[in-house]
Amino acid sequence: MADSDRSRAVRYVALVVIVLVVATLIFPIADGLSVAGFFGDKTYLLILQDNAEIRSTGGLMDVMGLVTMHNGHIASLQYYYRSSSELQALVGLDGPASFTNFFGVNAAALHDSNVQYDFASFAPKMQSDFYNVTGHKVDGVIAVDFTAVEAIMNITGPVTVSGEVITSRNVADRLHFDAGILGNATADLMSTLTYDLAQLILDSSVPQKLALYPTLQTLENEGHVLIYPNQGFWFRSATGDITPTGADFISVVDTTLGTGKADFGVTRTIDYHAELFSDGSALCTLTLTYTNGCWWDYDVFSTALVPPGAQLIGVQNATHAFNGSEVTNGDGFTALSSRLLVSANTTGSVTYTYVQPNVVSASGIAHHYDLSIQKQAGINSYVLNASVQLPPGATMIHAENVGSNQVFEGDAHVSVAYM
Repeated sequence: MADSDRSRAVRYVALVVIVLVVATLIFPIADGLSVAGFFGDKTYLLILQDNAEIRSTGGLMDVMGLVTMHNGHIASLQYYYRSSSELQALVGLDGPASFTNFFGVNAAALHDSNVQYDFASFAPKMQSDFYNVTGHKVDGVIAVDFTAVEAIMNITGPVTVSGEVITSRNVADRLHFDAGILGNATADLMSTLTYDLAQLILDSSVPQKLALYPTLQTLENEGHVLIYPNQGFWFRSATGDITPTGADFISVVDTTLGTGKADFGVTRTIDYHAELFSDGSALCTLTLTYTNGCWWDYDVFSTALVPPGAQLIGVQNATHAFNGSEVTNGDGFTALSSRLLVSANTTGSVTYTYVQPNVVSASGIAHHYDLSIQKQAGINSYVLNASVQLPPGATMIHAENVGSNQVFEGDAHVSVAYM
Protein backbone atom coordinates (compact mmCIF):
# COMPACT_ATOMS: atom_id res chain seq x y z
CA MET A 1 0.00 0.00 0.00
CA ALA A 2 1.36 3.44 -0.91
CA ASP A 3 2.10 5.90 1.88
CA SER A 4 -0.66 8.24 0.67
CA ASP A 5 -3.20 5.40 0.63
CA ARG A 6 -2.09 4.24 4.07
CA SER A 7 -2.36 7.78 5.42
CA ARG A 8 -5.84 8.16 3.90
CA ALA A 9 -6.95 4.84 5.46
CA VAL A 10 -5.66 5.93 8.84
CA ARG A 11 -7.58 9.20 8.56
CA TYR A 12 -10.78 7.33 7.63
CA VAL A 13 -10.37 4.97 10.58
CA ALA A 14 -9.74 7.92 12.89
CA LEU A 15 -12.83 9.68 11.51
CA VAL A 16 -14.98 6.60 12.11
CA VAL A 17 -13.70 6.33 15.68
CA ILE A 18 -14.45 10.02 16.31
CA VAL A 19 -17.96 9.65 14.87
CA LEU A 20 -18.63 6.61 17.07
CA VAL A 21 -17.40 8.40 20.18
CA VAL A 22 -19.44 11.51 19.44
CA ALA A 23 -22.52 9.40 18.65
CA THR A 24 -22.10 7.51 21.92
CA LEU A 25 -22.00 10.81 23.78
CA ILE A 26 -24.67 12.66 21.82
CA PHE A 27 -27.39 10.00 21.56
CA PRO A 28 -27.68 9.44 25.32
CA ILE A 29 -27.76 13.21 25.83
CA ALA A 30 -30.40 13.64 23.11
CA ASP A 31 -32.49 10.83 24.57
CA GLY A 32 -32.18 12.33 28.02
CA LEU A 33 -33.07 15.84 26.85
CA SER A 34 -36.14 14.55 25.04
CA VAL A 35 -37.32 12.52 28.03
CA ALA A 36 -36.74 15.51 30.33
CA GLY A 37 -38.93 17.79 28.20
CA PHE A 38 -36.30 19.96 26.53
CA PHE A 39 -37.78 19.34 23.05
CA GLY A 40 -41.36 19.88 24.18
CA ASP A 41 -43.15 19.03 27.41
CA LYS A 42 -43.48 15.34 28.23
CA THR A 43 -46.14 13.86 30.47
CA TYR A 44 -45.64 10.48 32.12
CA LEU A 45 -47.63 8.12 34.26
CA LEU A 46 -45.43 7.22 37.24
CA ILE A 47 -46.29 3.97 39.03
CA LEU A 48 -44.88 2.94 42.40
CA GLN A 49 -44.91 -0.85 42.51
CA ASP A 50 -44.67 -2.43 45.94
CA ASN A 51 -42.49 -5.47 45.28
CA ALA A 52 -43.02 -6.68 48.84
CA GLU A 53 -46.41 -7.68 47.41
CA ILE A 54 -45.42 -9.04 44.02
CA ARG A 55 -47.57 -8.78 40.91
CA SER A 56 -46.97 -9.88 37.32
CA THR A 57 -45.36 -6.59 36.26
CA GLY A 58 -43.29 -6.11 39.42
CA GLY A 59 -45.54 -5.30 42.37
CA LEU A 60 -48.81 -3.99 43.75
CA MET A 61 -49.51 -0.58 42.22
CA ASP A 62 -49.79 1.49 45.39
CA VAL A 63 -49.88 4.96 43.85
CA MET A 64 -49.82 6.49 40.37
CA GLY A 65 -48.54 9.94 39.55
CA LEU A 66 -49.16 12.18 36.56
CA VAL A 67 -45.97 14.19 36.02
CA THR A 68 -45.16 16.75 33.32
CA MET A 69 -41.53 17.54 32.56
CA HIS A 70 -40.47 20.93 31.18
CA ASN A 71 -36.83 21.75 30.43
CA GLY A 72 -35.56 19.19 32.93
CA HIS A 73 -37.86 20.23 35.77
CA ILE A 74 -41.17 18.95 37.12
CA ALA A 75 -43.80 21.36 35.84
CA SER A 76 -46.72 19.59 37.50
CA LEU A 77 -47.29 16.48 39.58
CA GLN A 78 -50.45 14.79 40.83
CA TYR A 79 -50.53 11.44 42.63
CA TYR A 80 -53.48 9.08 43.01
CA TYR A 81 -53.61 6.56 45.85
CA ARG A 82 -55.07 3.13 45.08
CA SER A 83 -58.22 3.85 47.10
CA SER A 84 -59.05 6.90 44.96
CA SER A 85 -62.14 6.75 42.75
CA GLU A 86 -59.94 6.94 39.63
CA LEU A 87 -57.84 3.90 40.52
CA GLN A 88 -60.87 1.98 41.81
CA ALA A 89 -62.58 2.29 38.40
CA LEU A 90 -63.17 -1.08 36.72
CA VAL A 91 -61.36 -1.81 33.46
CA GLY A 92 -61.58 -4.84 31.19
CA LEU A 93 -58.88 -7.50 31.19
CA ASP A 94 -57.67 -8.79 27.84
CA GLY A 95 -55.76 -11.73 29.26
CA PRO A 96 -53.63 -13.60 29.71
CA ALA A 97 -55.91 -16.60 29.62
CA SER A 98 -53.80 -18.38 32.26
CA PHE A 99 -55.00 -15.74 34.76
CA THR A 100 -58.49 -14.82 33.54
CA ASN A 101 -59.55 -18.44 33.03
CA PHE A 102 -58.08 -19.64 36.33
CA PHE A 103 -59.95 -17.01 38.37
CA GLY A 104 -62.93 -16.57 36.03
CA VAL A 105 -62.56 -12.79 35.82
CA ASN A 106 -62.73 -10.34 32.92
CA ALA A 107 -62.40 -7.00 34.77
CA ALA A 108 -60.47 -5.48 37.64
CA ALA A 109 -59.89 -2.16 39.37
CA LEU A 110 -57.40 -0.01 37.48
CA HIS A 111 -54.83 -0.26 40.28
CA ASP A 112 -55.13 -4.05 40.27
CA SER A 113 -55.15 -4.63 36.51
CA ASN A 114 -51.46 -5.45 35.95
CA VAL A 115 -52.04 -9.15 35.25
CA GLN A 116 -50.12 -9.43 31.96
CA TYR A 117 -46.93 -11.46 31.94
CA ASP A 118 -44.68 -8.42 31.66
CA PHE A 119 -44.62 -4.64 31.83
CA ALA A 120 -44.15 -4.24 28.07
CA SER A 121 -47.50 -5.96 27.47
CA PHE A 122 -49.25 -4.11 30.28
CA ALA A 123 -48.02 -0.52 29.78
CA PRO A 124 -49.77 0.32 26.47
CA LYS A 125 -53.06 -0.99 27.89
CA MET A 126 -52.54 1.10 31.01
CA GLN A 127 -51.97 4.19 28.83
CA SER A 128 -55.33 3.61 27.20
CA ASP A 129 -57.18 2.68 30.40
CA PHE A 130 -55.75 5.65 32.30
CA TYR A 131 -56.91 8.00 29.56
CA ASN A 132 -60.39 6.45 29.47
CA VAL A 133 -60.72 6.78 33.26
CA THR A 134 -59.09 10.17 33.87
CA GLY A 135 -59.04 11.90 30.47
CA HIS A 136 -55.25 12.39 30.76
CA LYS A 137 -53.01 11.36 27.87
CA VAL A 138 -49.46 10.35 28.69
CA ASP A 139 -46.32 10.04 26.57
CA GLY A 140 -45.08 7.04 28.48
CA VAL A 141 -45.36 4.90 31.58
CA ILE A 142 -42.57 4.65 34.15
CA ALA A 143 -42.65 2.14 37.00
CA VAL A 144 -40.27 1.94 39.93
CA ASP A 145 -40.40 -0.39 42.90
CA PHE A 146 -39.21 -0.10 46.48
CA THR A 147 -35.85 -1.67 45.63
CA ALA A 148 -35.24 1.10 43.08
CA VAL A 149 -36.23 3.87 45.52
CA GLU A 150 -33.83 2.48 48.12
CA ALA A 151 -30.97 2.19 45.60
CA ILE A 152 -31.44 5.76 44.33
CA MET A 153 -31.58 7.13 47.86
CA ASN A 154 -28.36 5.31 48.66
CA ILE A 155 -26.72 7.74 46.22
CA THR A 156 -28.73 10.94 46.68
CA GLY A 157 -28.92 10.74 50.46
CA PRO A 158 -31.90 11.32 52.78
CA VAL A 159 -34.82 13.72 52.47
CA THR A 160 -36.90 15.29 55.24
CA VAL A 161 -40.68 14.90 55.11
CA SER A 162 -42.87 16.58 57.73
CA GLY A 163 -39.90 16.78 60.09
CA GLU A 164 -38.99 13.10 59.66
CA VAL A 165 -35.75 12.06 57.97
CA ILE A 166 -36.43 9.48 55.26
CA THR A 167 -33.42 7.35 54.29
CA SER A 168 -32.81 4.38 52.03
CA ARG A 169 -33.10 2.15 55.11
CA ASN A 170 -36.51 3.32 56.34
CA VAL A 171 -38.27 4.49 53.16
CA ALA A 172 -39.95 1.11 52.51
CA ASP A 173 -41.20 0.86 56.10
CA ARG A 174 -42.51 4.43 55.95
CA LEU A 175 -44.33 3.80 52.66
CA HIS A 176 -45.83 0.59 54.05
CA PHE A 177 -46.94 2.39 57.21
CA ASP A 178 -48.59 5.20 55.26
CA ALA A 179 -50.31 2.72 52.92
CA GLY A 180 -51.59 0.48 55.71
CA ILE A 181 -52.43 3.04 58.39
CA LEU A 182 -52.80 6.44 56.80
CA GLY A 183 -54.05 5.51 53.34
CA ASN A 184 -53.89 8.60 51.13
CA ALA A 185 -50.85 9.89 53.00
CA THR A 186 -48.81 7.62 50.70
CA ALA A 187 -49.66 9.90 47.78
CA ASP A 188 -48.53 12.95 49.77
CA LEU A 189 -45.30 11.23 50.78
CA MET A 190 -44.61 10.16 47.20
CA SER A 191 -45.16 13.72 45.97
CA THR A 192 -42.62 15.05 48.44
CA LEU A 193 -40.17 12.26 47.69
CA THR A 194 -40.48 12.82 43.94
CA TYR A 195 -39.85 16.57 44.15
CA ASP A 196 -37.04 16.23 46.70
CA LEU A 197 -35.28 13.34 44.95
CA ALA A 198 -35.49 15.13 41.61
CA GLN A 199 -33.90 18.21 43.18
CA LEU A 200 -31.24 16.11 44.92
CA ILE A 201 -30.36 14.48 41.58
CA LEU A 202 -30.12 17.90 39.89
CA ASP A 203 -27.97 19.27 42.73
CA SER A 204 -25.84 16.14 43.10
CA SER A 205 -22.10 16.22 42.63
CA VAL A 206 -20.39 14.89 39.53
CA PRO A 207 -19.31 11.69 41.35
CA GLN A 208 -22.93 11.17 42.48
CA LYS A 209 -24.23 11.63 38.93
CA LEU A 210 -21.59 9.21 37.64
CA ALA A 211 -22.69 6.69 40.28
CA LEU A 212 -26.36 7.20 39.49
CA TYR A 213 -26.09 6.21 35.81
CA PRO A 214 -24.73 2.65 36.32
CA THR A 215 -27.13 2.24 39.24
CA LEU A 216 -30.09 3.04 36.98
CA GLN A 217 -28.73 0.65 34.35
CA THR A 218 -28.49 -2.12 36.93
CA LEU A 219 -32.02 -1.38 38.18
CA GLU A 220 -33.20 -1.50 34.57
CA ASN A 221 -31.48 -4.81 33.86
CA GLU A 222 -32.92 -6.35 37.02
CA GLY A 223 -36.47 -5.11 36.36
CA HIS A 224 -36.76 -2.56 39.16
CA VAL A 225 -37.05 0.45 36.82
CA LEU A 226 -39.39 -0.05 33.86
CA ILE A 227 -40.07 2.41 31.05
CA TYR A 228 -42.51 2.28 28.17
CA PRO A 229 -42.10 3.00 25.32
CA ASN A 230 -38.45 2.19 24.71
CA GLN A 231 -36.31 5.26 25.33
CA GLY A 232 -33.46 4.55 22.93
CA PHE A 233 -29.85 4.35 24.00
CA TRP A 234 -30.19 5.04 27.71
CA PHE A 235 -32.87 2.55 28.66
CA ARG A 236 -33.12 0.39 25.59
CA SER A 237 -34.13 -2.74 27.53
CA ALA A 238 -36.22 -1.13 30.27
CA THR A 239 -39.59 -2.30 28.95
CA GLY A 240 -39.19 -5.52 30.93
CA ASP A 241 -40.59 -7.72 28.18
CA ILE A 242 -40.44 -11.50 28.40
CA THR A 243 -39.11 -12.67 25.05
CA PRO A 244 -39.30 -16.34 24.05
CA THR A 245 -36.00 -17.61 22.75
CA GLY A 246 -35.43 -20.15 20.01
CA ALA A 247 -34.04 -22.57 22.59
CA ASP A 248 -35.30 -23.69 26.00
CA PHE A 249 -36.48 -21.01 28.44
CA ILE A 250 -38.28 -20.47 31.73
CA SER A 251 -39.92 -17.39 33.15
CA VAL A 252 -41.75 -17.65 36.45
CA VAL A 253 -44.46 -15.00 36.88
CA ASP A 254 -45.90 -14.75 40.39
CA THR A 255 -48.89 -12.86 41.76
CA THR A 256 -49.34 -12.57 45.52
CA LEU A 257 -52.97 -12.94 46.52
CA GLY A 258 -53.64 -10.64 49.46
CA THR A 259 -51.24 -12.16 52.00
CA GLY A 260 -49.58 -8.95 53.11
CA LYS A 261 -46.08 -7.70 52.50
CA ALA A 262 -44.57 -11.18 52.42
CA ASP A 263 -42.38 -11.26 49.34
CA PHE A 264 -39.27 -9.74 50.93
CA GLY A 265 -39.38 -12.69 53.34
CA VAL A 266 -39.84 -15.40 50.68
CA THR A 267 -36.94 -17.24 49.06
CA ARG A 268 -37.60 -18.54 45.55
CA THR A 269 -35.76 -21.54 44.17
CA ILE A 270 -35.88 -22.95 40.64
CA ASP A 271 -34.77 -26.57 40.29
CA TYR A 272 -34.53 -27.64 36.67
CA HIS A 273 -33.39 -30.91 35.16
CA ALA A 274 -33.33 -31.52 31.40
CA GLU A 275 -32.83 -35.07 30.13
CA LEU A 276 -31.74 -34.73 26.49
CA PHE A 277 -32.44 -37.30 23.80
CA SER A 278 -30.68 -38.01 20.55
CA ASP A 279 -33.61 -36.65 18.48
CA GLY A 280 -33.16 -33.17 20.04
CA SER A 281 -36.12 -33.43 22.42
CA ALA A 282 -35.98 -33.30 26.22
CA LEU A 283 -37.81 -34.56 29.28
CA CYS A 284 -37.88 -31.61 31.68
CA THR A 285 -38.52 -31.49 35.41
CA LEU A 286 -39.19 -28.03 36.85
CA THR A 287 -39.68 -27.53 40.59
CA LEU A 288 -40.64 -24.11 41.96
CA THR A 289 -40.03 -23.81 45.69
CA TYR A 290 -41.18 -21.02 48.00
CA THR A 291 -39.61 -20.84 51.46
CA ASN A 292 -41.84 -18.59 53.55
CA GLY A 293 -39.82 -16.88 56.27
CA CYS A 294 -42.78 -14.81 57.44
CA TRP A 295 -45.02 -15.49 60.43
CA TRP A 296 -48.12 -15.38 58.24
CA ASP A 297 -49.27 -17.53 55.28
CA TYR A 298 -48.08 -16.85 51.76
CA ASP A 299 -50.70 -17.24 49.01
CA VAL A 300 -49.26 -17.11 45.49
CA PHE A 301 -50.56 -17.70 41.98
CA SER A 302 -47.54 -19.05 40.11
CA THR A 303 -47.20 -19.31 36.34
CA ALA A 304 -44.23 -20.93 34.66
CA LEU A 305 -43.80 -19.84 31.05
CA VAL A 306 -42.00 -22.45 28.96
CA PRO A 307 -41.59 -22.89 25.19
CA PRO A 308 -44.65 -23.46 22.99
CA GLY A 309 -45.25 -27.11 22.23
CA ALA A 310 -44.31 -28.33 25.70
CA GLN A 311 -46.51 -31.26 26.74
CA LEU A 312 -47.26 -31.56 30.46
CA ILE A 313 -47.19 -35.18 31.62
CA GLY A 314 -47.23 -34.85 35.41
CA VAL A 315 -47.65 -32.50 38.39
CA GLN A 316 -46.64 -32.96 42.01
CA ASN A 317 -46.91 -30.54 44.91
CA ALA A 318 -45.61 -30.29 48.43
CA THR A 319 -47.60 -27.54 50.08
CA HIS A 320 -50.50 -27.13 52.48
CA ALA A 321 -53.02 -26.00 49.88
CA PHE A 322 -52.79 -26.34 46.14
CA ASN A 323 -55.01 -25.58 43.15
CA GLY A 324 -53.94 -26.49 39.64
CA SER A 325 -52.39 -27.06 37.42
CA GLU A 326 -53.83 -25.34 34.38
CA VAL A 327 -52.14 -25.44 30.98
CA THR A 328 -52.74 -22.63 28.50
CA ASN A 329 -51.09 -21.83 25.20
CA GLY A 330 -50.69 -18.52 23.43
CA ASP A 331 -48.47 -15.43 23.21
CA GLY A 332 -45.58 -17.69 22.20
CA PHE A 333 -45.60 -19.66 25.47
CA THR A 334 -46.97 -22.71 27.17
CA ALA A 335 -48.15 -21.48 30.58
CA LEU A 336 -48.25 -23.87 33.55
CA SER A 337 -50.24 -22.27 36.36
CA SER A 338 -51.00 -23.24 39.96
CA ARG A 339 -52.03 -21.58 43.21
CA LEU A 340 -50.09 -22.46 46.35
CA LEU A 341 -50.67 -21.56 49.98
CA VAL A 342 -47.45 -21.82 51.98
CA SER A 343 -47.93 -21.63 55.74
CA ALA A 344 -45.79 -19.43 57.96
CA ASN A 345 -42.17 -20.54 58.32
CA THR A 346 -42.61 -23.52 56.01
CA THR A 347 -41.75 -24.45 52.44
CA GLY A 348 -44.11 -25.18 49.56
CA SER A 349 -43.39 -26.31 46.04
CA VAL A 350 -44.85 -27.52 42.77
CA THR A 351 -43.12 -29.81 40.27
CA TYR A 352 -44.00 -29.96 36.58
CA THR A 353 -42.77 -32.72 34.31
CA TYR A 354 -43.09 -32.08 30.60
CA VAL A 355 -41.67 -33.06 27.23
CA GLN A 356 -40.25 -30.54 24.78
CA PRO A 357 -39.35 -31.11 21.13
CA ASN A 358 -36.40 -29.49 19.39
CA VAL A 359 -34.44 -27.93 22.23
CA VAL A 360 -31.04 -29.07 20.96
CA SER A 361 -29.24 -27.50 18.00
CA ALA A 362 -26.32 -28.90 16.03
CA SER A 363 -23.23 -27.09 14.73
CA GLY A 364 -20.62 -29.20 13.00
CA ILE A 365 -19.89 -32.21 15.16
CA ALA A 366 -21.13 -30.51 18.35
CA HIS A 367 -24.60 -30.27 19.82
CA HIS A 368 -25.78 -27.30 21.86
CA TYR A 369 -28.42 -27.02 24.56
CA ASP A 370 -29.24 -23.53 25.84
CA LEU A 371 -31.62 -22.50 28.60
CA SER A 372 -32.61 -18.89 29.31
CA ILE A 373 -34.15 -18.01 32.68
CA GLN A 374 -35.89 -14.64 32.47
CA LYS A 375 -36.42 -13.09 35.91
CA GLN A 376 -39.72 -11.49 36.82
CA ALA A 377 -39.60 -7.74 37.38
CA GLY A 378 -39.61 -6.78 41.05
CA ILE A 379 -38.09 -10.01 42.33
CA ASN A 380 -34.80 -9.23 44.08
CA SER A 381 -33.12 -12.63 43.63
CA TYR A 382 -33.69 -16.34 43.17
CA VAL A 383 -31.73 -19.57 43.60
CA LEU A 384 -31.07 -21.78 40.57
CA ASN A 385 -30.19 -25.46 40.62
CA ALA A 386 -29.68 -26.61 37.03
CA SER A 387 -28.68 -30.03 35.76
CA VAL A 388 -28.49 -31.53 32.27
CA GLN A 389 -28.40 -35.24 31.41
CA LEU A 390 -26.79 -35.91 28.03
CA PRO A 391 -28.01 -38.54 25.55
CA PRO A 392 -26.47 -42.02 25.96
CA GLY A 393 -22.88 -42.11 24.71
CA ALA A 394 -22.50 -38.30 24.49
CA THR A 395 -19.41 -36.52 25.82
CA MET A 396 -19.51 -33.10 27.49
CA ILE A 397 -17.43 -30.35 25.83
CA HIS A 398 -18.55 -27.27 27.73
CA ALA A 399 -20.99 -26.37 30.50
CA GLU A 400 -22.07 -22.98 31.82
CA ASN A 401 -24.14 -22.36 34.98
CA VAL A 402 -24.81 -26.05 35.47
CA GLY A 403 -24.74 -26.56 39.22
CA SER A 404 -26.40 -25.98 42.57
CA ASN A 405 -27.24 -23.05 44.81
CA GLN A 406 -26.51 -20.35 42.23
CA VAL A 407 -28.00 -17.00 43.23
CA PHE A 408 -29.06 -14.60 40.47
CA GLU A 409 -30.42 -11.06 40.65
CA GLY A 410 -31.17 -10.90 36.93
CA ASP A 411 -31.62 -13.20 33.97
CA ALA A 412 -29.53 -16.36 33.77
CA HIS A 413 -28.22 -18.52 30.96
CA VAL A 414 -27.40 -22.22 31.09
CA SER A 415 -25.43 -23.70 28.22
CA VAL A 416 -24.12 -27.17 27.42
CA ALA A 417 -22.12 -28.32 24.41
CA TYR A 418 -21.49 -32.00 23.74
CA MET A 419 -20.58 -34.45 21.04
